[in-house]
Amino acid sequence: MDPTPYFIMGSLFGVGTTLAIQWFANRKVRKALSTVQIAAAPSDEMLLQQRETAEMRRRLIVLEKIVTDQPQRLAHEIDGLR
Repeated sequence: MDPTPYFIMGSLFGVGTTLAIQWFANRKVRKALSTVQIAAAPSDEMLLQQRETAEMRRRLIVLEKIVTDQPQRLAHEIDGLR
């Protein structure tokens, strides 16, 4: 028997299967991305945490200035505040 029809049918089956797998995978990825985008909406708790983080960063900057500053200059500024 001639193997050509079997080769063609096997190739078509392989291509069809690959396309079906890709279609299901893309559908699954699109569904996952749509749920992530819905969940990405900022909540009140997330906004509160962002504000607290910003406040902590500002405090950290002040502490870094105090630690890395020269002692005489710090003492002068403290005396100026009195």
